[in-house]
Amino acid sequence: MPSNDDDHLKQAKVHWECGRSVEAGRLIYENLPATIRPAWAAKILKLVLDKSGADRSHFERVLNTAENPRLWANGHRCFDILRDESLKCDTLRRGGRLTNDQEIFPYLLTLAEFVAKVTYNAVDPPDEFDEDCGWWVAVSLRGFVDLWKDEAFSKAAWSALNYVRP
Repeated sequence: MPSNDDDHLKQAKVHWECGRSVEAGRLIYENLPATIRPAWAAKILKLVLDKSGADRSHFERVLNTAENPRLWANGHRCFDILRDESLKCDTLRRGGRLTNDQEIFPYLLTLAEFVAKVTYNAVDPPDEFDEDCGWWVAVSLRGFVDLWKDEAFSKAAWSALNYVRP
């Protein structure tokens, strides 16, 4: 249930800085109206994609879906497509057939899957994904912050995570 004050952001920042990203994600996500959650998640995915330099073609469908409320019901289909890609990557990784440059791709897919879940759940479907899927957007983002250890990206990540309503 969204609150009218920003105390949750102060608490979330403490959790974020102490490495408790799931708790930070919970506080932020649960205080966002459902109508804002897909754009919030898409903004985070875009930030990570921009930093990674990865080919965006695998992610355009989920980004377009998240950014267009009339398409949100397609979030489940986006998830299915992304999950198929994730399973293919897992097979390649287990076989040692991913290059160093490709190693980040499965993590990008995981974040995109969370974006798809958040998007689909925004239409309040009867078969929604787990209610905590939005929390894991923050966990994924924190993983990239910790991986890249880039102060500018870290600041941009926190800014994207604590999305302020327009």
